Amino acid sequence: MKTTLLLTLVLGTATCAHSDIILGAPGVPVGARIAVQVPFKIDYQLTNSYKFVLSGIQAKGDTLGAPGHSGTKGNGGQFHLKANVWDNNQTPREHVGNLYFRDVQEFNTAPLQTLLVTPAAVFKATSYPITVTTEWQGNGNAHKPNGFFNLLGEYQKNPPVPVGSLHFDVGDWLLVSAGTQPDGVATITRD
Repeated sequence: MKTTLLLTLVLGTATCAHSDIILGAPGVPVGARIAVQVPFKIDYQLTNSYKFVLSGIQAKGDTLGAPGHSGTKGNGGQFHLKANVWDNNQTPREHVGNLYFRDVQEFNTAPLQTLLVTPAAVFKATSYPITVTTEWQGNGNAHKPNGFFNLLGEYQKNPPVPVGSLHFDVGDWLLVSAGTQPDGVATITRD
C-alpha cells in the first residue's frame, strides 16, 4: 500500500509539472515565471536597468501537454500568446508581439515558432536607471499546454566600466548636446 501511494503521488506530481509553460526573457532568472494554466498574464520587473533589447519572441510546446477538453477534436480551441515590454523612462516606450496557434495540439506538436522584431525595440536609460517590465499573456481555452514562451534579446543591468582616459587642454569649452544650442561653458585649469 505504501509503495502504491508513493508511486501515485510521484506520478501525480510529474503529471502536474508537465502542464507548465516556462516563461523566459533576458535578465529573468530561469524558472522565475511559469504559467500553469490558460488564460494567464504574468509579468516581471527588471529594476535599475540600463538597456533592454527586444529582438523577437518564440514559443514551442511538446507532446507531454494534454489535449484540450473542448474545441475542434478536443484540442482546446485557439491558443494565443502575447508578449509586452515597456519601460518607465522619461519618454516611455512599449512593444507588443503575438503568436497564434490553431489549438493546444498545434502548440504541443508544431516546430519552434519565432517572430522577429525588425528593427529591434531598444529600451535604454537616459539620465537615470529605468525599470523594464516584461509581460507574458496566454489567451484561449487551451487545456494543459506544455512548453516554453521566450522573449529574445539582451539585457544590461550595469554599463561596462569605462576603460582609457580623456585629455583636455586648459581653456574654456562649450557644453553642447548633439543637435542643440550650447548649454554652457566648462573651464579646465591645471593646479
